[in-house]
Amino acid sequence: MTRRAGLGALALTAGGGAFFAGQAGAAQREAVGGVREIHLEAREMIWEIAPGKQIKAMAYNGQVPGPEIRLKEGERVRIILKNALSEPTTIHWHGVDVPNSMDGVPGITQKAVLPGKTFTYEFEATPAGTRWYHTHFQEHKQLDLGLYAPLIIEPARPDPFPSDREYSLVLDDWATGTGRPLPGTGEGRAGGRGGMGRMMEGMMGRGGMGGMMGAGGEPVYDTMTINGKAYPATQPLKIRKGERVRLRLINASADTTHVIRLAGHRLKVTHTDGNPLMQPVEVDAVPLAPAERCDVAFLADRPGAWFLYCTQPGHTGAGEQVLIVYEGHEGARPEPVSDGIDGLRLWRYNLGQGREILPPPSGPERFFDLTLSGGMMGSDVWTINDKRYPNTDPLSLRKGDRARVRFRNMSMEAHPMHLHGQSFKVLAVNGQRLPAAIVKDTVDVEAHMGSVVIEFTAHNPGDWFFHCHKPMHMEGGMITLAKIG
Repeated sequence: MTRRAGLGALALTAGGGAFFAGQAGAAQREAVGGVREIHLEAREMIWEIAPGKQIKAMAYNGQVPGPEIRLKEGERVRIILKNALSEPTTIHWHGVDVPNSMDGVPGITQKAVLPGKTFTYEFEATPAGTRWYHTHFQEHKQLDLGLYAPLIIEPARPDPFPSDREYSLVLDDWATGTGRPLPGTGEGRAGGRGGMGRMMEGMMGRGGMGGMMGAGGEPVYDTMTINGKAYPATQPLKIRKGERVRLRLINASADTTHVIRLAGHRLKVTHTDGNPLMQPVEVDAVPLAPAERCDVAFLADRPGAWFLYCTQPGHTGAGEQVLIVYEGHEGARPEPVSDGIDGLRLWRYNLGQGREILPPPSGPERFFDLTLSGGMMGSDVWTINDKRYPNTDPLSLRKGDRARVRFRNMSMEAHPMHLHGQSFKVLAVNGQRLPAAIVKDTVDVEAHMGSVVIEFTAHNPGDWFFHCHKPMHMEGGMITLAKIG
């Protein structure tokens, strides 16, 4: 028993009212002095990932994913973390514009919370959208073992894409040691779209040229889950004919890219990393690199039972599928699914048009070139401009500056680069300018000389982590700081 598991909180909105499963574990209290108080406890436990398959996990409030937290945009919240683990931990509020002291990065914004101790996080819930929270201490272990959960911030204004029903779905990869090792997805979104990426990975192996699966100390993943359970243990999602259904997809995996499809239906992408598009984009499947989120919607117009599943090779057999069942069709037999994306229209960054939701700059434009390298011959060294953190050069900015960053990836693995404290616009991918920028906080930079150009307004003062969200890459040195004075 080696790895994490989860019972994610499902959020169901029907008839204008919100109902939450799993929220009993959130230990929420009424607002005191205008501040809502929530208690979380991180502890070790045994989690049943599937019938007869138990693993050692780390969990918030006894469930993996932890309890879903729902807040209103602008609401002030106080979250008290009790560390009942046998080792230190912290919480990072991913995609939330928290004050720097609340960001949860040990050694940068706070001291790690020691065993038996508590720490209080307090911030205003902004911006609206699908966010999440997770550990930021020894993530290769603690994130892998289940310390993550959805954080949904509902917009103060009317939602541009209202729905009749919604679910939050957290995707994850597990190294349980009990299943057949799955092919790696080191090519990220590019590999998820097929083509050269997957072929290159097959020739080279994971972890770089000559590497083998599991090289460089990487876990060997053999089980895939949706909300902490592997099929057939996944909880069916119930819908009614005629409903507009929203799925909040969150990739909490340490290493794996997922490509999500709903049999019998097309999906409309409405939000990227929680940020709304101008118009929905209809696709057949949605690739998600680690830490990325997509909100997708579909019209419930084909009664029956259908699988929502991952098209990556071996993922459905490893548990990554869940039934979506129409009311009145509980006994229906779903069609079996098959791997592959041939002929499918997949979501890409250049298909959407983001909304102007970032604060306008008031200072000069500053340019930064960041070359991502490492991982050769199975090495666990990962660099930015040939330097490993803490020796990387920071992005020095003043509040109000417009920062433009170009990533160039000279390694054989994709890197989902995440900026703390503020979101950014994606302007160009692989040398091609996007027709319209989209807003994100994590962007996948493709392997084999892939490139991405982003832009953000340095509006949130402090020292902010800017890193690859694959824990093995981050801990191998692929981190810099955006220092905003």
